[in-house]
Amino acid sequence: MSPSVTSTPKRNSTSVHHSGDHESPTVSQKELKDTMRPELKGQTWQLDFELLAKALSAKTRKSSAPLVGPEQVDTLENYDFAIDKLQSQIDKAYKSFTRQKPEKSLAKKERPEKEHYRDFIDFMNKGIDSSLAQLPEADKALYRDLKFYVWDKPTKDGIEGAQPLKPDGAGVLGFEADELDNLYWSPPDEGGQQIAIPVEVKESWSELVLQAATYARCMFSASPLRQFVPVIGYKHNEHSLRFLVFHRGGCTSSKPLDLDKPDGQKGFIHLLFSILTWRTRADAGFPAWCNDAQICLPGRNAGDRSPLTVDIDRILHYSVCVRGRAPRVFRIRVPAALPGEETLAGNLVPATQTGIRRSARIQAAKEKKKSQTSGTGSGLNPTKIVSGNAQKKASGNDDEAVSSIAISRVRALADKVENVDQDIEWYPSTPLNLAEGDFAVLKLCWVSGRGPNNVFIEPLLLRDCSGMFGVPKHLYSFRAYHKAGCPTTNHLLLPTPENRESSRWPLWGETSELPEQRSLLGHSLTFVGHSLVSAKDLRSLVLAVVHAHIGYYNMCREKYQHRDLSIGNVLMVDEPMETEPFVIPDPNATQREILELCKKLKINDQCTGFVIDGDMAVTWNSYFTEEHLGTKSGTEEFMSSALLNPVNTNYVHSPVDDYYSFYFLTQWACAFHDLSPEEKPTSPQYLTDLRMRLAGHVSDRDAATRTITGASNLIAEEYGAFLPQAQQFLRDWDKSFTWMNEWGNLARSQVFHNATSFLEIAERGLLSFLHVAVDSKLLE
Repeated sequence: MSPSVTSTPKRNSTSVHHSGDHESPTVSQKELKDTMRPELKGQTWQLDFELLAKALSAKTRKSSAPLVGPEQVDTLENYDFAIDKLQSQIDKAYKSFTRQKPEKSLAKKERPEKEHYRDFIDFMNKGIDSSLAQLPEADKALYRDLKFYVWDKPTKDGIEGAQPLKPDGAGVLGFEADELDNLYWSPPDEGGQQIAIPVEVKESWSELVLQAATYARCMFSASPLRQFVPVIGYKHNEHSLRFLVFHRGGCTSSKPLDLDKPDGQKGFIHLLFSILTWRTRADAGFPAWCNDAQICLPGRNAGDRSPLTVDIDRILHYSVCVRGRAPRVFRIRVPAALPGEETLAGNLVPATQTGIRRSARIQAAKEKKKSQTSGTGSGLNPTKIVSGNAQKKASGNDDEAVSSIAISRVRALADKVENVDQDIEWYPSTPLNLAEGDFAVLKLCWVSGRGPNNVFIEPLLLRDCSGMFGVPKHLYSFRAYHKAGCPTTNHLLLPTPENRESSRWPLWGETSELPEQRSLLGHSLTFVGHSLVSAKDLRSLVLAVVHAHIGYYNMCREKYQHRDLSIGNVLMVDEPMETEPFVIPDPNATQREILELCKKLKINDQCTGFVIDGDMAVTWNSYFTEEHLGTKSGTEEFMSSALLNPVNTNYVHSPVDDYYSFYFLTQWACAFHDLSPEEKPTSPQYLTDLRMRLAGHVSDRDAATRTITGASNLIAEEYGAFLPQAQQFLRDWDKSFTWMNEWGNLARSQVFHNATSFLEIAERGLLSFLHVAVDSKLLE
């Protein structure tokens, strides 16, 4: 939710959890910053202030600008900028500002950090006042009431499981008192002051940026679809200022501005003008079509482009990060047309809370620590949408209490959603329709293209596999525009090939060869499922996993490999859904055996288990000609040991690795199954310890697997009712893996690096698992 402008007003974390039985540990400030370093490393850039001001300024697309395709790069040359028309006003504001000799009021450079807060905040406010006095139609500026305050104490909300943050200062809107008495990243229904721009003061840029990144993560949690987060950084021992702009590809900063010198002060006023040009939420990078409680979709289907406003009914998946895909998955509802239809209210709690996918850059840089929570993955509990007060959590910091960041539905609805033309680029050949009262899923994700042609794989996978057995039905996918003519990307904040070398800012010793370009894509699906951990019994769980196995194999038949099978990406339904029947034309010998086993399992067109998501998928049409430079994909808790082994560089992820993931996610579902009161173990420490190991380092996970698959029988008094029931099935499945050792070695051979060989591996894996399922007799 964007900051109120009325006069009254996230592969890199610790674990989230399904049930409320286990408190997340308090994560310290140092641990939070340690998380941010590998997340940002290599993707910190700096631009001249004039260039960054253009990127931030309100803008409109030139009528002569070429249309930018979904996989092309947007550039500043395509836009007219509001700030370009304000040069005379900027000059007047600069002169007015410098007449006050504001540099004289800054604390001396050698003074301790805290003694700089008040003077620097006063400096900022003098700049704002001088700029607003010269800004044409200042009463129409979104940030017309912007004022900065010293804070330096915990905010009233924060990332669940982490200590509350203490920004040194904050810019807020619509508040005129001398001192702030409360400060939120996202205020509750009853109000409070919301941070519009955090301020951080330190003597080292490398430390300052890490701290500022923790603020950006909270800002993204409060407004998950925003394009960027501005943070003001001040290096007090040099009187040097930077505008830090965090985005899903990293951090782009202004080059340092020396506030003791005229050029630095001019750059400061220039950058202030860039944010004062914003008149709408969309100018500030917030999507005009989403207020975090409602979404204006581009149509009921790919053929009907009339706008459709839907309610966000529930958050199905989220993650907490600054740089990354930051997927956010909603269950949406088309409001019924009947008058008096009850509106949505009350708490919105995620159906599955999966942790952030940890990329290879973080796995390689971060010293692995044992997770001490239960959950569906590894990540701090992020944003919930609520109505009313969020539940208080002890902060572990004196007697303070902190709420987890919550998006108030009441406050979100104060911002009306608008119809914005979106590029519906991908859709199935037979359109599906959303009718009144229907539920659907909308996934929004910041993606980078793949390969030399910057191809987006996920929408192609969803389109080409739509409705196949074990795969959800696809409505359409679109490239998001936050306002007309403005694709939602981070492209304008990144250096161009011409200025790339001069824009490198190697804070921690390195920068990447290329900046990370990301675009926001939306995918609408008819499928709404729930986590395997809430399966009603073992039979329904195993059946859903069988069906999902077939869905994965169907993707492989279309030459797509998922590469991120996890507890959040394999879901189930209680009542079967009709799909295309599972058939294999002209089957070979292995395929005939697969079909015979499916016949025994009564596989037809009624499906309960589905593989969803595809933002880590590849297509075998190009995968084997790409370079494999050590980048590994997946969610760490479910990745094969070979994938997680740092010795295996230039590793080609094969279906062998995906079938290990199927086992690990099923084992996880059994160990983390939602226990009813009568199923809870009398000695819960056994189950708690096992869960901790499953969520820990790969060696801990493998040890926990040996506990589950070993000769000793687990008992309900120690492990609950569900896992002991599933133990024999998991044992038998584990014993069937002997074939995978041989095939795993073959998959590493370049001779096997082709679509035909990988499909053969996928068939062998499916056949092996179907034998386990049939022999278990659980599905009879």
